[in-house]
Amino acid sequence: MTESFAETMRLECSAIWDAQLTHPFVVALSDGTLPQATFQFYILQDARFLTDLAKTFAFAATKTDDRDRILRFGEFLIDTVRVERALHEMYAERFGLTMAQMAATPMAPTNYAYTRHMLQVAATGSLAEVVTVMLPCAWIYAVIGEHFTALGEPPTDHPYCDWLLMYANPEFAAVGAWLLAVVDDEAERMDDRGRQRLRDIFRTSSEYEWLFWQMAWTHEARLF
Repeated sequence: MTESFAETMRLECSAIWDAQLTHPFVVALSDGTLPQATFQFYILQDARFLTDLAKTFAFAATKTDDRDRILRFGEFLIDTVRVERALHEMYAERFGLTMAQMAATPMAPTNYAYTRHMLQVAATGSLAEVVTVMLPCAWIYAVIGEHFTALGEPPTDHPYCDWLLMYANPEFAAVGAWLLAVVDDEAERMDDRGRQRLRDIFRTSSEYEWLFWQMAWTHEARLF
C-alpha cells in the first residue's frame, strides 16, 4: 500500500525517529530507572513547552474557515492546557513545587529554540505548515507510549507509570492521527515547492524532539 505524504515524511526521518526509542532518557524513563532529578528537569521544561504548543493550536484555528477544524483545534488547545497540566500538577506536588514555580522556570536553550521554531511557523505559515510543525510531537509521543507498553502496562509502582499510560492512551494517538490526516489533505493541493517546505518543517521538528530528550538527559543549562 502506498504511504501517505505524512508517512513518507516520517520514513524520510526514520533515523531520527528510531533514535528516539533508543535515547538513554527514553529507555530509562520506560524501565523506571530515570533519576527523579532528571525527570523533574524534563517536566519543568515540558510545562513551558506545552504553553507554546497550546498557542500554536490557537494559530492553527486562524488559518482555516472550516468550522469543524476550528472546533478541533480549540479542543486540542484546551486539552493541552487541561489534561497535560493535570499530569504536571501531580508531579509538581510530588516534587514539592507550585505551578507558579513551574511557570517561572527559565527555558533551556533547546526548549527555547524549539518553541521559537513552532511559533515562527505558526505566525507566518499556512495551515499545512502550522499542523506539520506540531505533528512530530504528537506522533512521536504516541509511538513511544505504544512501544513501551506493547508487552503490557507498567506496574503500578513504576515511578513514571502515569506518564507512560497517558501517551499510550488511544485518545492521545487519535490526536496525532487527525493532525496527520489534515497534513495529507492539505498536501494534495500543494505544489512540489510547498510539499518540500513541509518536509523541511517536519524534519526540523523531529530533530528538536530528539534534542529535547538530550536536553533533559544532560540537564542543559544556559551557557552564561
